[in-house]
Amino acid sequence: MRILIVDDEPAMHDSYRRSFAGPRSSGGEALDAMAAELFGNDALGGDALAGPDANASAFALTYCDQGLDAVAAVERALAEGAPFAVAFIDVRMPPGIDGRETARRIRALDPEINLVIVTGFSDFSPIEISKVAGPADKIFYIAKPFEVAEILQTATALAQRWQNDRDLAAARDLLAAQVLQLEEQAAELAANESRAIHLAMHDLLTDAPNRLAFLRALAARTRSEGLFATVMIDLDRFKLVNDTLGHLAGDALIREICAILNRSTPDGALVARLGGDEFGILFDTSSEAAAVMACELIIAACSVTLQVFGNSVQGGASAGVVVTAGARAGTVTGAAIRSTSSAAPISPSTTPSAAAAVSSGCSTRAWTRASAFAGALRAA
Repeated sequence: MRILIVDDEPAMHDSYRRSFAGPRSSGGEALDAMAAELFGNDALGGDALAGPDANASAFALTYCDQGLDAVAAVERALAEGAPFAVAFIDVRMPPGIDGRETARRIRALDPEINLVIVTGFSDFSPIEISKVAGPADKIFYIAKPFEVAEILQTATALAQRWQNDRDLAAARDLLAAQVLQLEEQAAELAANESRAIHLAMHDLLTDAPNRLAFLRALAARTRSEGLFATVMIDLDRFKLVNDTLGHLAGDALIREICAILNRSTPDGALVARLGGDEFGILFDTSSEAAAVMACELIIAACSVTLQVFGNSVQGGASAGVVVTAGARAGTVTGAAIRSTSSAAPISPSTTPSAAAAVSSGCSTRAWTRASAFAGALRAA
């Protein structure tokens, strides 16, 4: 790990070197003396790898005489991806910036570095330096003159702490990434589940609710108060279109009629495709007469000429309707009209099975299914 030494006195640099050198043999000292004689004292300066010590790993030391040089060294280290773990900073370093300003600039560049203020003077209080170079748990103080063991122990402890902080930050980042991945997977699963539920409850051709969705909505509505109408719709001449123009034309006709039904039904109505050319409609109503009138409007809306693959097709539909009072088992009323031009309401029978039919083609299929629904409601 890298250690930055910032002090304007060469003698202090020597003190730091001795602090990080650890115990040396006489042979090692002789080699140092020979190196100094051959290459000069500069051979021992700059970045140097400290010798082994029982209490610490090896440190890479960088020495700076002035605060601005130290700031530049920190900036280079960050750019190279090899930041300093600890910086020992003197307070008085004329003629350049002092230790307080040096610490402030270094902290602005590297929020993770541990700063150790080393001084024999009280130019600035620890609180004053912490305000500009904090947080307080990353700034420390050593008084001059210091002990060799004091410097080494401080550097070892803070360097290990710096490494632990980096490992913890990496673990947090990894955990955050995993949490994000899990959240994305959960969102994807929820979306897949939503799509699966939608497919299970909707018709593939029209994307309208299917028979299952219709039956569930009907069961839920019977448990609520108020009158509601259940309408069965059959398309007229659908088999003729399907047989003569082909299945694609039949599918197009189904989609067109489904769109018409959604536009012509009362607000809040549920339009479902039950299968083939059969549709079901569920809506609240104020009375039997209002439900029959709504059915007349639906039938009239379907009785239009449609363009299917360049062919003119006359639309038409038959309908059966049951009006039911929700949350009151066995109360079913109904009325019947045999065509869209004349309404002939059927009086409620003594048994709760009355139904109504509205037909543009006098079909009885829708009537039969509506009556079956009335029977199902009665059984419920």
